[in-house]
Amino acid sequence: MLKIPTILIAVMIVIVIVTLITKFSDIGTGTVEPKSPNPESVIPPVETNPKKQQDDYLRNVSYNNAIYFEDAFYNWQNLFDIFAYNSNDSAFSINDSIARYQNLVKIIKNPNREFNKAGSDKILQEYGDIILEESAYYKLDWRLILAMIKQESAFTPDAVSHAGAYGFMQIMPRTGSMLEQTLNLEDHRSPVNNLKAGIYYYAMLVGRFDGAGDTNKYKFALASYNAGSGHTEDAMSMAYYFNENYLDWDVVKEYMKLLAPGNDSLHQLVWGARPPNGVFANWKEPYNYVDNIIWFWQQYKKNYPLPEDNPKSNIKKKKKK
Repeated sequence: MLKIPTILIAVMIVIVIVTLITKFSDIGTGTVEPKSPNPESVIPPVETNPKKQQDDYLRNVSYNNAIYFEDAFYNWQNLFDIFAYNSNDSAFSINDSIARYQNLVKIIKNPNREFNKAGSDKILQEYGDIILEESAYYKLDWRLILAMIKQESAFTPDAVSHAGAYGFMQIMPRTGSMLEQTLNLEDHRSPVNNLKAGIYYYAMLVGRFDGAGDTNKYKFALASYNAGSGHTEDAMSMAYYFNENYLDWDVVKEYMKLLAPGNDSLHQLVWGARPPNGVFANWKEPYNYVDNIIWFWQQYKKNYPLPEDNPKSNIKKKKKK
């Protein structure tokens, strides 16, 4: 057990040294010039550096190191659990420790999702008409909305979050007041109005990210519904700065990590200050939120199939006639 403090002290010393090196490294003074006009939709409010040498240096110094430390210490409790493993146990071995760690990481990164159709059947019986009607009006797949309700409130009409979000669609009070005026609703807390307001708000976000194309626009809108469009656009801006595809959610979600506190030098390089919408400590929530809803969406597609899901079978049927 005496080895544990020594290991922890060594880890802390390494973190301090690398942090100091990263903070005080000379990052170059190349001229920053605006990039050519962006494609349509959201325009990242950043400039890019045409000098590849500095760009590569920034990647190595700031981006890769930040990702490395995030991955290394994301599950520090599990690492501690492994280091604290009873070395006097005759069954202990290095291979066993590695296997336990890999299993822990697998569980955390890929949580078991349980699918139960009972909840969705019930809500469709009670509120299916309004869900289908509103979804059709905004040209959304109602099964995606069903997945959102599942993730947001577990189909509980009066669910209240610790932050005060309410109802099926977990609408915050301030947003709810705005939506009441926009949609001329008496309230946003009754189940029907909560669905109307939430579906409208999500549809508005989908429209905002329409330039990202099918699938991606839904993912960006989901991230924005959860964390606010500001943080989503900051992550897009960072991806754009590094000449990555800022309209691909799978690319952008990795940059969302770098909005967290502790990346001040990187933020200074991209914006000359803090991110426009502030640092984002809770980046893990939208990161996982999008994946969860997309997964539930796929399950509902399987359980509530529509003719348009399999256009080839429709063509065959028409030919037979």
